[in-house]
Amino acid sequence: MYIKHKLQNGLELDFDDQNHIYYFNGEKVESVTGICSKGIPKPQLVNWLVSTPIREIKDSINNILDDQRPLDRISLERIIHHATNKTEKIKEDAGLVGSVVHGLIEDYLLNKKIPDQSDKAVVNCFNLFLDWWNTQEYQVVELEKKIFSKKHNYAGTLDLVLRDKNGNLVLADIKTSNHISFDYTLQLNAYKYAYEEETKSKITNGLIIRLPKKDSKIEIKELPLNKEMFNAFLGAKYMMLAMESNKPKKQKQKQ
Repeated sequence: MYIKHKLQNGLELDFDDQNHIYYFNGEKVESVTGICSKGIPKPQLVNWLVSTPIREIKDSINNILDDQRPLDRISLERIIHHATNKTEKIKEDAGLVGSVVHGLIEDYLLNKKIPDQSDKAVVNCFNLFLDWWNTQEYQVVELEKKIFSKKHNYAGTLDLVLRDKNGNLVLADIKTSNHISFDYTLQLNAYKYAYEEETKSKITNGLIIRLPKKDSKIEIKELPLNKEMFNAFLGAKYMMLAMESNKPKKQKQKQ
């Protein structure tokens, strides 16, 4: 479903909610998260994607050997199939938790009634946010706002713009990941630039609010907002576009 968003500068941004794609004047616009996902090297993620299936295969084979069960071909095929799909299942579940937590926080800040939650990870993340938020003096200025930079042709959805007790605007991004990675800095800088381009309002600080799924301590980190980091984001955008334009074309099969 396409949803129209009229921005403060009069521009209209279309958002395909089902496929999570942005459009301006009928043309697809690259997203901030897509650019940071495809245009930035992530050695920690690559290591995890490689080591997780290997560890899963090793553990499964050792369990069979310890139980003195036969290790035949079908057992190996099942082990390998399960292991090679494990990372996708973990990422999918993490994404579901993150989406639900974002939705709960949005509803809470809009003073909507929050139903009881049963998932332990969701409950932990949400309670950590509530405990932190209730000690703060922020006022919500923007919540889940669509942004678009016409100058640099990218779009996205920022989580929060807050006003502190001194009247300064603070850009905040909520994460439920296991750690704070470098691409979060580029995300915040991209959101800041597009927001200021649209509204002419100055963002003073950028925060990552990391809500761990298991740990009992929230992590709040201020990240740098500057020209250098924004240029790094643009570099990631150009890198992504260059890689996509140089993908080998599929050859047509002969009839």
